[in-house]
Amino acid sequence: MKLRLLFALCTLSLSLAAQQSSTWRIARGATTTLDRSGPDYAPAVQCIEQPSPVAKTELQAVKDSLAARYPRNSRPEAAAPNTQRSAVVPPMPTIGASFQGNPYSSSTPCDNEISIGNNGELISVQNTNIFRYNTNNNTQFPLRSLAFFSQPLFIGGSKYDPKVLYDPEANRHIMVFLAGTSSNQTNIIIGFSNSDSVNGTWHLYSLPGNPVGDNTWSDYPMISVNHHDLFITVNRVIDNQPWQTGFAETLIWQVGKWDGYNGDTLTSQLRRNVQFGGRPIRNMCPVEGGNFPQQTNEQYFLSNRNLTTGNDTIFLIRLVGTAMDTAVSITVTPIVSDRMYTAPPDAVQPGNGGLLATNDARVLGAFMQNGLIQYVHNTMDTATGTAGVMHGIITNYTASPIIASTLFSDTAMEYGYPNIAYAGYDGSDNTAMIIMLRTSGTLNPGFVALTSDGNGGYSPHRVVRAGAGPYNVLSGGERWGDYSGIQRRYDVQGTCWVSGMYGLANGTHSTWVAELGISPDVSVPNAPATATEVNVYPNPFTDRISLEFTLQQAQILRFELYDINGRLVEVLLEDRIKAGINRFSFSAQPLPAGVYLLRVAGNNGVVAESKVIRQ
Repeated sequence: MKLRLLFALCTLSLSLAAQQSSTWRIARGATTTLDRSGPDYAPAVQCIEQPSPVAKTELQAVKDSLAARYPRNSRPEAAAPNTQRSAVVPPMPTIGASFQGNPYSSSTPCDNEISIGNNGELISVQNTNIFRYNTNNNTQFPLRSLAFFSQPLFIGGSKYDPKVLYDPEANRHIMVFLAGTSSNQTNIIIGFSNSDSVNGTWHLYSLPGNPVGDNTWSDYPMISVNHHDLFITVNRVIDNQPWQTGFAETLIWQVGKWDGYNGDTLTSQLRRNVQFGGRPIRNMCPVEGGNFPQQTNEQYFLSNRNLTTGNDTIFLIRLVGTAMDTAVSITVTPIVSDRMYTAPPDAVQPGNGGLLATNDARVLGAFMQNGLIQYVHNTMDTATGTAGVMHGIITNYTASPIIASTLFSDTAMEYGYPNIAYAGYDGSDNTAMIIMLRTSGTLNPGFVALTSDGNGGYSPHRVVRAGAGPYNVLSGGERWGDYSGIQRRYDVQGTCWVSGMYGLANGTHSTWVAELGISPDVSVPNAPATATEVNVYPNPFTDRISLEFTLQQAQILRFELYDINGRLVEVLLEDRIKAGINRFSFSAQPLPAGVYLLRVAGNNGVVAESKVIRQ
């Protein structure tokens, strides 16, 4: 390990590959609105049969090798790794508004992402529909499909892999998704909103999915913005091959964002041949700005050895230049992490629904703030053989980068498809909000959230949405997800909005949208070890609201309701509550509309609390 570390440090900044750039001028193809009239047939094709592989894919061979080396177990002595690197325990995320987002649409996985503007309007996208909501007056707008949104472009092929972001500098939204899955029918569709309203006009553009003109098509987009440009990374995949073995390279599209907001012809550059050691860098994740888009002409990306049986290298890619520049500087710096990662094992779930696919170990989310880059990706806990999540923090990234990484795992629980966003309050606050999917052999797929102080301290998990049933959509293994959605609410510090995937009782899946908050001004007692797994639903509510929680031991609890000013409205119940899973509910009939705090307290302090909204 010391020799490898020395080698990596000696090769920093020596990997200036022979990249290629080409200029593309893309005229606006059409305009559209999500509230326009016309039929929306929401077409979706889903192959429900697992293909019969002629040969085992590269990723499956890696997973089989890891399973043989690190068999899954839930032995009590195989304790979960200690994720706490600091004596400071940040408060758990609080849950504000919380409601069902995108419904099941005969597509799997959800591939869900979210953006929210300073006006309170949000967009949650998934395969293959667009959910819109006004958080100020709790109004949901009609559901639309990706096909309906892009119909004025008259581009064929299935519409999938949507990404969306809100740019606080421009006060606009950007939506990106793909169309077609073959070299002769592949496009990257971009929508720039003309205003801050999600219901207003959008400018539509189409980038070629096969700009090289060979037998490849574009897959798996990731996006971010800085002051100048929109960045889109996509993977070139060879026709009729699995994405694991058919990978050709990752492309970077650099697009002048102000052109798009104005509806002008886009000035764009295609950056190719980003390599290290003669091999193309795979699945480059753009690093987003934390509190605001980066104001320089720099853009950073992260990647790793996605299909590894054991590696500790993270690649930091730095691009300097704008979409106006035909030639830019792109450097690739390998960094040795302090913890090994591997491709994740597929995750278990209850019943006979089949294993949940975890794909590979690619970086799924990253942001930079206060001189740190924080990121997350899937991995395996080799101590238990279960799927876990890695959180990495890169310091000194402009000179001699150092990584401190933390593994989130459990002896029985499985975690996957994380995402991360900045949730701090000022220039010295490095707080991050992390979300991840969660399942086990006895716990239906849902998702959780936690906070990190950026200095090795982590909060306990907060259940954002518990699953109501296992996935049972495909014949054989199930798709768990390719990514999850999270975005900072830029005008409300310490707040993020999330979109996560969970199982429904009928065997399908949906997204759940929630507002997660952090308050440095309120001392939130840590939940005692006797309480875990809290879920409040529906929220907002009109008739009844339920709170589900788990007690490790029986105790006397008080269920208290407070108004927005902190005044006690009612002690709803005080009773001895049994150990195990409990559900408490009460009627909204006596309550006027408004915002309340529901608190569950015992002799050892607060067991659970959540902001609830009576409509």
